[in-house]
Amino acid sequence: MSSGKPSPDLRLYEKLLMLFPGYKGYKEKELIRETDRVVRDELYRRLKKSVSDLRSFYSLIVSSSGSTPVSNRVEKLIYRLDSLAEKTRHAPYGYRPLFHAFKVDENVLDKMLEHDLNMGVVVEELNKTTSSKPSSILEAEKFLASIEELLGKYESLLEERERILSGIVR
Repeated sequence: MSSGKPSPDLRLYEKLLMLFPGYKGYKEKELIRETDRVVRDELYRRLKKSVSDLRSFYSLIVSSSGSTPVSNRVEKLIYRLDSLAEKTRHAPYGYRPLFHAFKVDENVLDKMLEHDLNMGVVVEELNKTTSSKPSSILEAEKFLASIEELLGKYESLLEERERILSGIVR
């Protein structure tokens, strides 16, 4: 992005503003942040799809067997997954006040996008897992263990992303 010439994908007024000193770096950061917002919105939507899949599985279990340890475990996963979806939706996106001790530069924003990509891979795998529900309660153990493992990975990536943006990890 920093080749010196304005990108051909920009609107005319954006190309014009790119000629002014300081605006180009600002605009590049804005584009990275906007990309991050779009990615997080998509991750949120996909996490909510997995919540919906788990809710339908929960309804199936409760209607056939009533309240069981498996249904309680699924219910906890639904709450955990729903909480992760909301954290993703409202996660920090790289803005810092003018006099903040830690400045968010393009390298930090690129690292943030790298984490967003890794989170997307985990969510895609989660969607595949939750959409293929077990046919019996006996098969549920493997199904639930897979979901718990994926949620653990996702939580770690989300926490790491927040540490990167807070300046703790570079």
